[in-house]
Amino acid sequence: MRHGMPAVSIERTDAASDGPVVLRTDIAAFIGLAERGPLDTPVAVESWRQFQAHFGRPFGSAYLAWAVRGFFDNDGLRCWVVRVAARQFGDDGNEAAPGGGARSAGVLLADTAGVPRWRLSATSPGSWGNELSIAWRRERPLTQRALSADSTSARLAAVAGFAPGELVRLAQPAASAHRVLVHVDAAAGKLYWVHPDPRQRGADQLAWSALDPAQPLMVERVAYTLDVWRRDAFAAQYRDLHPSPRHPRYFGTVLAPAYGSGAERLRLPPVNPGALPVPPGLVEIAGLAPALPPLPLAAASGERLPLASGADGLAALTASDFLGEPYSPRDSDFARLRKARGLQALAEIDEISLVAAPDILIRPQPDPDYEPLPPDAANPCLACPPPAPPRRVHQPRAVAELPPVFAEPDILRVQTALIADCDARGDRFAVLSAPFERATSRARGIRALAEWRRMLVEQQPARAAALYAPWLAVAENDGAAPPVAGSVAGVRIVPACGHVAGAIASTDLALGVTRAPANVPVQRVVDVRSAVNDAQHGELNDAGVNVLRAEFGRAPMLLGARTVSDEPEWRYVSTVRMLIALRRACDIALRWAVFEPNDAPTRAAVATTLIAILTLFWQRGAFAGATAAESFFVRCQEDPTEDTTNADAREHGQLIALVGIAPVAPAEFIVLRVGRQDNLPVFSLFERKEFA
Repeated sequence: MRHGMPAVSIERTDAASDGPVVLRTDIAAFIGLAERGPLDTPVAVESWRQFQAHFGRPFGSAYLAWAVRGFFDNDGLRCWVVRVAARQFGDDGNEAAPGGGARSAGVLLADTAGVPRWRLSATSPGSWGNELSIAWRRERPLTQRALSADSTSARLAAVAGFAPGELVRLAQPAASAHRVLVHVDAAAGKLYWVHPDPRQRGADQLAWSALDPAQPLMVERVAYTLDVWRRDAFAAQYRDLHPSPRHPRYFGTVLAPAYGSGAERLRLPPVNPGALPVPPGLVEIAGLAPALPPLPLAAASGERLPLASGADGLAALTASDFLGEPYSPRDSDFARLRKARGLQALAEIDEISLVAAPDILIRPQPDPDYEPLPPDAANPCLACPPPAPPRRVHQPRAVAELPPVFAEPDILRVQTALIADCDARGDRFAVLSAPFERATSRARGIRALAEWRRMLVEQQPARAAALYAPWLAVAENDGAAPPVAGSVAGVRIVPACGHVAGAIASTDLALGVTRAPANVPVQRVVDVRSAVNDAQHGELNDAGVNVLRAEFGRAPMLLGARTVSDEPEWRYVSTVRMLIALRRACDIALRWAVFEPNDAPTRAAVATTLIAILTLFWQRGAFAGATAAESFFVRCQEDPTEDTTNADAREHGQLIALVGIAPVAPAEFIVLRVGRQDNLPVFSLFERKEFA
């Protein structure tokens, strides 16, 4: 700071260091089908109500909503949601075909000249938009008689209520026209549709050559109110809307697309992981002919216009819609838009630790109708009334399309892709559920689940994943959706991955990532779909399938903490996720070391940082040793005999640190030995490893 005048000055300084970095391992991501919401766009939500605001109610036979609700019911705090559907890019001719991609319901709005000027549509694709209808109403007209006028302006007794950018109607007995106000001179009481300053005039400022100065002139402000209904219930209202793009409350500004186009989304800066998006409204407007002069709407005031042609994009759904494709920086925006879908849409979000795709297990069935109970017997002394028309307690929305039933090869493809992505990144963990037929098969028994676990690891190590069974029965206590055919009324059978992810997140928040997410109750569950006895539980546990069991009067318990891996070092969920947390901590703490000199002081600083991190993990019970020396070691010196920084590594700009740890394993088997010694009862508690 430069001081010019001799004086006493005060400079404020902040000696406090930056706040601690919160290392979260409880944030999940779910990929699936939803009633509405943006396609292939990650949206962060922190409550069930926020999910409903973005993605709507539970949707048909889809499991995404139930998985997210189970996550929050089990004390999860934050998750990311990606809605998937079949899409068609740049092929307008096929979008209207049955079974095509998802599209938004909409209606074209014409001006008084009959030219389609705007398209009003639902804020996201889906058949839910077909339930919407709109009506335009002219707001109370602000009309004044001009004291004098010429072809470019008019003088009024008062100009209050008029503003630049507004569309006005200029009316005389023999003619009328519409112009956009570009300047309002309150002192002179004049309205200009051609700017008085020639330097500020544009080609869109048109004089009214047909104006007759000898005839009276009426100036009327044009503005609208938009009413929106959903299922014939009033849903929203937007007031003071203007058809002129110059006005700050232009149709396309107030009702701008909530999520932007795909190309615009890809060009946005990285997502702020701490921010929560504002839930969108119901409708949006896009201009079709922005170069034409503004004109009023042709729709009669108050006329109801239904939105139509919305589609969910389910009939053509494939396994690829859940996965997307890896993209490179050299890809064009269009190529990235086609590839960054489903799982790949989450590639740029670093805070995610748990991933699940429940809807690859979907079992689509149309919603049934439920007839009311027969009425009480009529009084035989009275005349019989005419028969009443049949009524239904629940009249489901017409289902235009149903998703396919994915075969096991498709399910296996998606789940193995989730595992491969988590293993390759090194900072995520896949939460998997077995297909319904394998999880409930009585003929094949538990062998079907064990076979599925083996299929998951046949082609890859599969370290960062766990498989959970059976499926869960959850109550539809909010009345948001009817039960599917074949299920108990008021109960929905869903895969367990959402509830398990919530239990894992809750364990991380309460006890830390080093604790095994097991022996914890699973909340808001009515029952498990298939009961498992002790012998079956033991076989499934040895096979690497984590079991949920329910006892009478108690909530189902999560009684398994194993990964699907065959490698003993990667057997436990807590071990793998502790290493994920350790990797994240090292990545954050060592970012300063990039481009530092590759010399002894830098290597010593790196080693000191790593020792501090490992000591913190050891103090919190992550390692098995009684002392720090027994629990871990760090080697970062230059040594040609070890796999650390040697001359060849230095030539390639590498600084290598060798870290070894002894992670603690959960006590799966506790054996209580009861006997007698010298006529006294003896109790001893052993872990399995002590007597195996």
